[in-house]
Amino acid sequence: MNFKSVFKGVVSSALVVCLIAGTSIIPAFAESTESSSKDYAAKSGSSSGTEFQATYRLKKSNGEKVNFWIKNTGNVSVRITINGDQKRTLAPGKSGHISAPVGSLGSEYKFKAVPTPNGGDISIDYRIAQRD
Repeated sequence: MNFKSVFKGVVSSALVVCLIAGTSIIPAFAESTESSSKDYAAKSGSSSGTEFQATYRLKKSNGEKVNFWIKNTGNVSVRITINGDQKRTLAPGKSGHISAPVGSLGSEYKFKAVPTPNGGDISIDYRIAQRD
């Protein structure tokens, strides 16, 4: 067995461990020299409570658009926004996304999900990703 095949085995094993553990090997919004078609995931998971809110500093070099996707797993409608704009409301059991352009200068983007119209607690699965 040569060094090259041992190294490939170690890297493959590490990748499998990362995938099984649910961790990402792509850094959130990292600078990249790879193809611009790469999808940079900032965060994904589940959230419940009175609201979901996250803020990330984005750079256009990681993609021209940022997407905020949710699946409404609760029993109240959920309104999602990026920076208070690009509003969309999703009924219980529905999924969908909104997107916003990323400016050429790095700036913070705020992602929010709140119950509507009469309040309550939300329950969502979400994914925030930047891409071309």
